[in-house]
Amino acid sequence: MKNNLWGVRMKVCQFCGFERKDSDKKCPSCGGLNSTIAELIAEEEANIEKYSFKGRCKRILNAENSKDAFFHEVELIKSGLTNKGVFTIFLIVAFVFALVISVL
Repeated sequence: MKNNLWGVRMKVCQFCGFERKDSDKKCPSCGGLNSTIAELIAEEEANIEKYSFKGRCKRILNAENSKDAFFHEVELIKSGLTNKGVFTIFLIVAFVFALVISVL
């Protein structure tokens, strides 16, 4: 791997020798797929780790300020929800709260 004049990391196609961007999965010249299975598996595992509950918990626990990290993760989750989703979660929390209060 090397950088071109603009600082973009480049790879050489293993089929035709065409110089391509590091991020390209398919060679623009010959159309050959240049990703190895290991690269694809590692990329998929990183995405799973990033968006999974386990990954979120690891980020919170490894953060310097876990309280701020927790609120940041909550905001990330909330930003991905629609208003209907937020309302549904609110109803669930309110229902569980009412059940707990009625038992006590």
